[in-house]
Amino acid sequence: MRPLTIALTALSSHKTRTFLASLGIMIGIAAVIVMVAIGKGSHQEVMNVIAKMGENLLTINAGEMKRRGGRLRLTGNVTTLNMRDVGYLSQEVSGLSRVAPFEIKEMKVKYLQSLTATNVAGSTPEFLMTRNYEIASGEMFRERDQKLGTRVAVIGKTVIKNVFGEDDPLGKTVRINAIPFKVIGVFESKGLDSDGVDQDDILLIPINSMLRRILNQTYISTIFAKAESKKNIDQITARIKVVLRDRHKLSDDVEDDFTVISQLDLENLKAETSELFTRLIVGVAAISLVVGGIGILAVMLISVKERTREIGVRRAVGATQGDIVRQFLIESILIGLLGGCVGVALGIAITLGAVAWGAGNLLLDLNSIYIATGVCMLIGIIFGLFPAIKASRLDPMVALTVE
Repeated sequence: MRPLTIALTALSSHKTRTFLASLGIMIGIAAVIVMVAIGKGSHQEVMNVIAKMGENLLTINAGEMKRRGGRLRLTGNVTTLNMRDVGYLSQEVSGLSRVAPFEIKEMKVKYLQSLTATNVAGSTPEFLMTRNYEIASGEMFRERDQKLGTRVAVIGKTVIKNVFGEDDPLGKTVRINAIPFKVIGVFESKGLDSDGVDQDDILLIPINSMLRRILNQTYISTIFAKAESKKNIDQITARIKVVLRDRHKLSDDVEDDFTVISQLDLENLKAETSELFTRLIVGVAAISLVVGGIGILAVMLISVKERTREIGVRRAVGATQGDIVRQFLIESILIGLLGGCVGVALGIAITLGAVAWGAGNLLLDLNSIYIATGVCMLIGIIFGLFPAIKASRLDPMVALTVE
């Protein structure tokens, strides 16, 4: 206990200097905790958005999907995916609870005298459960509407805002390419998807109406499928690839003319991006820890210089070099712990305060607190080691003669 008492006495006799030496550690630790909280919160938010897009969701796109500008984008114009593939997947791939075709295109929609651009999409009633959409008012079109190509539509909240304004959309008629469609339902708000696309900006009509009446085409660009369990998504993905390759008569040396993206793929991709972002901002914040460590180094060197006579006296009465090293290391560790404890408290306070004020989606990570405490001790040891060794190597006779 005696070295600890001596260390506390030495540090308390220079309170301002001790505080300034630990200030860099305080700021660095607080910054790391807050940055990790931001990264964890962002990651959790993205995972929640992916889950809302559809539970155990598999997305089959025509052609090859490549990542451009942070988003998955279709390359080339592939027309081999069609409605027969939808039925075939439903029958041949076990483990799928629902399969829904999907075709979407930004188009001009006319209501009364106004013309507004919005996303017009076609699908089947299965779309509702596959993509986790819910009906807020009205109803979803039925399988009979789908087969007959009935001119009905279900719309999102953004479409109501942009097209109808303050009017109640239910029962109203909009025109797409001069073809009238009656609004029979409104979706609950879904917000943005994992790529930042507004999921409420959608006017959904039966897929047969979309293909025959609006686009005049026989192929589709996307199929959404819902797996019964998350555990066998990888096996289902592999089975889908086998079935579609067989359907499209692709030989072994020919690349897939489709891309299957599972919910797990999206989660892993977003997790990697989020982790990279978190590491980057934590790395930037950690620079202040190095600066704080340099502050400890400078203060301890000054302390050794000022206490040269004290060191000489202790050596003269029997203190070993190890005792001197231990003494100054304890002091540097205490400075690091002081900065660390205050920094942890500050980081937690900022995080909880930001959450309470609704300033952002921050998620406090206990591991970052534990690691931060250990880092403070490590910084104290690393940057206090040189001054401690320097102090231990002072010649006792020379040290005693210093004024």
